Amino acid sequence: MSNHSAVSGTVSPSAVLLVSAHAGDHDALHSIFSGSRWKLQGARTASEGLKAIRRDHPELPVVICEHSLPDGDWKLLLAEMDTAAVRPSLIVSSRLADERLWSEVLNLGAFDLLLGAPFEAEEVLRVTESAWAAWDRVARPGTFQEPGAPSRQGARYGQPHLVFNLT
Repeated sequence: MSNHSAVSGTVSPSAVLLVSAHAGDHDALHSIFSGSRWKLQGARTASEGLKAIRRDHPELPVVICEHSLPDGDWKLLLAEMDTAAVRPSLIVSSRLADERLWSEVLNLGAFDLLLGAPFEAEEVLRVTESAWAAWDRVARPGTFQEPGAPSRQGARYGQPHLVFNLT
């Protein structure tokens, strides 16, 4: 069982909230993010995720949410985030994805769909950087881009990137 839990208080602009009931997801993403600028926070249920979003918004730039949770799903979090002036970029994760889920994720306004179990480190980092860049363009328009930050050129907010891990 993973011991990664939600962090209280103010978060950094490099915070990522993972909402997943699967301990393996928390362990895998903690490992992937450990050598990066990303600081992983964790929640096991939709209600824990909602509390973290309400507490840390607007400082929370990226949320990764399992498509199905014991007490709800990613759409509950998306609805909560839609009430904010600048919402976090939501990445939906799924062990299995089909065209219906892909279409639903994109049509309802989530940033991307990421296949997990196992997560591919390079894809997770790439999608997270893209999601952060989309959030940053909206949250802090015209601000100085910090060294090592992703380019502000490329995808615009609301233009998702689909990532399939076929291995």
